[in-house]
Amino acid sequence: MRKGKGKIGVNPKPKKKNLKGDVIPILSDAPLSFDFSQKDWLKSINQKEFTNKLESENMFAKYIFELFYKLIPTIQQNWKEIIRSAGTGNWKHCHPVKEEKLDSVIHILEHIHGHQFRTAATSGPSLWQFGISQNIRLIAIHDYKNNFLTPVFIDYHHQIHPSIKYNKTEYSRYEFCPFCKYIHNKVVN
Repeated sequence: MRKGKGKIGVNPKPKKKNLKGDVIPILSDAPLSFDFSQKDWLKSINQKEFTNKLESENMFAKYIFELFYKLIPTIQQNWKEIIRSAGTGNWKHCHPVKEEKLDSVIHILEHIHGHQFRTAATSGPSLWQFGISQNIRLIAIHDYKNNFLTPVFIDYHHQIHPSIKYNKTEYSRYEFCPFCKYIHNKVVN
């Protein structure tokens, strides 16, 4: 052994790296699928800084059509590209929820679902925002191991990442909640 050097042929211990929010874990090879078993993801709430209540049933029909006809198929068809280039290029509206927005998103998530998603929402970059146009955003938890998305709520008005250019309407006056209307057959504030 040479003086001042470690043993020859022995690799030093690998340095541990801290996982950051933008590090994507190893992905499953399974095709992406959606898990719609959590039916409360269509609930609307009205809080101080966020609302996903709508103006009317017509607005809900328009958005839900866009979600199922345009957004979800686009995510499934382009998933590998979306995950590789999250938040850039053609997929600038598809990315893990930014760290500075996590507390707000988790607060909304817990208001809608209780605490059932707390572990999944706070462990790594599993909480995602998806959008392909200027308004509607789907917030979902990505299960990397099984490669499926569980929608947890819809940001109809793009309020999580507001834009001066697009967020001009006074959304707090909206009162339509599809969950309340169709489950309880009444509009609730």
